[in-house]
Amino acid sequence: MYSTVRDLGQTTAEAMKSNKDLIYVQIPSYKDTQLVTTIEDLLKNAHNPNRLKICICFQHDVSETLPESITQNDNRKIIDVPYKDSKGVNWARGLLQKEWNNEPYSLLIDSHMRFVKNWDKKLVAMMVSLKKNQVSKPIISCLPPPFYNPETFPADRFDYPLKIYPKEYAFNLLTRFHGHALPLYKWLKHPIPAQFIALGFFFTEGYFNAEIPFDPNIYFFGDDITTALRAYCHGYDFFHPHRVIAWHLYDRKTRTPHWDD
Repeated sequence: MYSTVRDLGQTTAEAMKSNKDLIYVQIPSYKDTQLVTTIEDLLKNAHNPNRLKICICFQHDVSETLPESITQNDNRKIIDVPYKDSKGVNWARGLLQKEWNNEPYSLLIDSHMRFVKNWDKKLVAMMVSLKKNQVSKPIISCLPPPFYNPETFPADRFDYPLKIYPKEYAFNLLTRFHGHALPLYKWLKHPIPAQFIALGFFFTEGYFNAEIPFDPNIYFFGDDITTALRAYCHGYDFFHPHRVIAWHLYDRKTRTPHWDD
């Protein structure tokens, strides 16, 4: 069985005191033409870009480079991986977790996304509201609503938050998901309880990175289910954001999936 790390190092309170309100943003990227635009949009729409500590697992071929505006910054770290050395998304997520440095908040995202204005302020406000309502270990996660064409965004985006529902079972055990519009979301004041998580958009307190390491032996499908089960057994509760925080490009035409190589 895959073990979890018990030694959490600094407590959350100590981390908050030393690092203020930093968010550790983790981005695994594999041969994705949308990576740079995702990072630029993440920074442009942050209420306070200086609070973001961004770490990228950059799995790429020789034709792919990152601009100096991303690499030459003390708040950025690039884990450079030739694409032939990659072992899959959860392997990459595990590398990113190891770079956590006691930042109070942690955000794991995919490398093909766009963000609402002040997304960081909104996420932290949601987390604080849950903590004030006696939720000791919240996770805010969702399938972000889609956008369909990077060239025409934001014209083709869906502007309502989604709730994750089970779609079908595979191998009589693992669940495939799909998202439906969150009912009556305009009247909601707080994040809603969720039954599932999605690792393409995953926000929680930073110590999660030490407590629930991602299993590198789970290649892709099944990662959401097994991570959720382990987190739940460690006392985490799941929530969906009641407002749109980001959009996701589900069409894979702008990137090469690892399994295609």
